[in-house]
Amino acid sequence: MTSVIDFLEFKSQTIAPTLVLVGLHQNPDGSSNSLPAYRGALTNCRAVLDRARASNIPVAYARNITPKSMSDRLHYPPWIPGFEPVRSDMIFDVLQPSCYSNTEFARAMEYTSGNFAIAGLFAETTCLSTAIDAYHRRHDFTYLFDASACRNIETIPAVAIHGAVSQVMSAYGKIMEGSQWSLSLPSRRRAM
Repeated sequence: MTSVIDFLEFKSQTIAPTLVLVGLHQNPDGSSNSLPAYRGALTNCRAVLDRARASNIPVAYARNITPKSMSDRLHYPPWIPGFEPVRSDMIFDVLQPSCYSNTEFARAMEYTSGNFAIAGLFAETTCLSTAIDAYHRRHDFTYLFDASACRNIETIPAVAIHGAVSQVMSAYGKIMEGSQWSLSLPSRRRAM
């Protein structure tokens, strides 16, 4: 008698992961993305993004947008130079912290069995809330901790917040360095 195949595990292995980059836009409040932690995270995001594109891995951007007022139009912040999406990338605008608050993102992740890696700025809000939503949907995600950064929260420095967020994320999914995740990608994937 042959062994039983776990089709759910098999399904997630056959679908290419999606790289989800969050918060890689200029802050709508005019504040700077120049904290030392941001510089390091952006450098690692760039490396992961380059590797994903070289491997033909789908890339999705989640952009936090805020309405100026109920009667005013939505404000679309410009991208951080060097992180502008290309034509083949997906862009999801979110009003709430989780990427899943955008119904098109949720639909895209259902199509890919939720196989994605997430990185970027606002790890304490967007990455964490997305991870919790992914966990409840039984999606398989990886948090790229060195390609992510947090903001200061009142008197708690960003470095302490980032350490805590990384530990909490491990309860919901895989935690990995961006370079380690990049090495797991195929060197060149054929277009389907």
